[in-house]
Parts: sequence; structure tokens; C-alpha cells
Amino acid sequence: MEKTGCKQTDIRFVADIMVGKLARYLRMCGFDVVYDNYFDDVKIIEIARKQSRIILTRDALMLKRRECSSNTVKSIFIKSTRLAEQLCQLQDELSIIIRPDLTRCIECNTTLESINKASVKDKVPEYVYKTQKVFMFCPVCIKYYWRGTHYENIKKYFDKINI
Repeated sequence: MEKTGCKQTDIRFVADIMVGKLARYLRMCGFDVVYDNYFDDVKIIEIARKQSRIILTRDALMLKRRECSSNTVKSIFIKSTRLAEQLCQLQDELSIIIRPDLTRCIECNTTLESINKASVKDKVPEYVYKTQKVFMFCPVCIKYYWRGTHYENIKKYFDKINI
């Protein structure tokens, strides 16, 4: 696969409990990542098989399961416990560019919807309303997103780790 900065529809993941933070950061980058810390190995494999998702895990025993060892489902063993190294590993192994775009809810993985600024007036802090022009909305979590200073900090984090 060529390094193209894949969109969230190109590569889809299912993550186990050992890589929950990685799941959230991949969602920040627009990748579709199914994650629930209550999923057991059987459920993760079932989701990967039925939805053609790549399993992300730090659990060596998961990789010994028949479905993973026979490549019935694709899986990646995440080598490091450090988030920056995990992101670099995925970028290298999958030949993708990982960069933040904030198009998915980091909590539930739903694609965010654009929302009219006027409709968020009483739903976001006054300063945010005055200083931001573009707002996104998660219809599942009922959360509002905007690219404020937190977005700049996220971009700096990704820049710092050379992603």
C-alpha cells in the first residue's frame, strides 16, 4: 500500500483493552476503530472477521488463536507500550500517514457531523462560540467538537513524534 494518508474508510481496526489509548488517537486521525474495554478475545475476533477489521493487540496469546495464526483475520502485535512508538509502528507497517483530522468521535467512533454555528450558541462555552467558526457534532454521544487550542496541541504532539 502506498503512503497516501488513508481515509477512515480505507483501513478499519478493532482494538483490545491493552491498546485503548492507541484506539482513541487513531480515531483522532479519522480511522474507524472499534474499541470497548469489555470485549474479550472471542468478540474481537468475531468483529474482525465479520467487518474485515485489523486486530490491534499487545496480547501475544491473542495472536496464537487459530484465526490470527492462520491469517483468517489480519492482526498486528503492537510492540511498544509507548503511544508514540505504537503510532510510528502502524505508520511503518501499513504504509500510511497518520495525522489528526478530528472527523470521528474519540469516545464512540461515530463520524462527526457538521453543525451550524448558531445552533451551538448555548451548548458550548461563550468564549469558544465567539472564537470558533466551525463546529462538529456527535449524534450518538451528543458532544460538540471544534478545532481550538486542544487541536493545536494534538497537532504539535503528532509533529513532535515525526508522524
